[in-house]
Amino acid sequence: MNHERWKSWSRIIAGALVVLSFSMIVSSQENYKTYVNARFDYSISYPANLLIPQGEADNADGQRFLSKDDSAELRVWGSYNVSNEKLKDAYERESSNSEGRTVSYKLMNGNWFVVSGTEDGRIFYQKMMLKGDVFKAFRIQYAKSQKARFDQVVKRIEKSFKG
Repeated sequence: MNHERWKSWSRIIAGALVVLSFSMIVSSQENYKTYVNARFDYSISYPANLLIPQGEADNADGQRFLSKDDSAELRVWGSYNVSNEKLKDAYERESSNSEGRTVSYKLMNGNWFVVSGTEDGRIFYQKMMLKGDVFKAFRIQYAKSQKARFDQVVKRIEKSFKG
């Protein structure tokens, strides 16, 4: 095969790979749906192929999502700050180690904080924000064996959380 023909085939193959990669990205994006909470004015995206909504809570503060095999759970909620708790106090409470719980990462920045680690043998990641007099939060837990699968899911959920 001559050099020009090889370059032409290379471009075709490269183009096909770009189209295939883009199709895979779009396909994976189509698996995400968004839950919107009207009562506390927040939204979050979740992978509909992994986490199944269990229905909004009776008081409309949030929702619970479970994996088909119960190895993962996402909870999202809002609540009025009726006790006038400072975000720093909530951060200190949520970022403390206790029996069965080890916090390996914590960060507070402005009106939000993140805490993650292990609890009862499972990985957890929690983000909480305080907007006005309302706390808005989500927490995802999953089996350690699912870490590789859920690392990217957690990143995407975290970026989608708006309130």
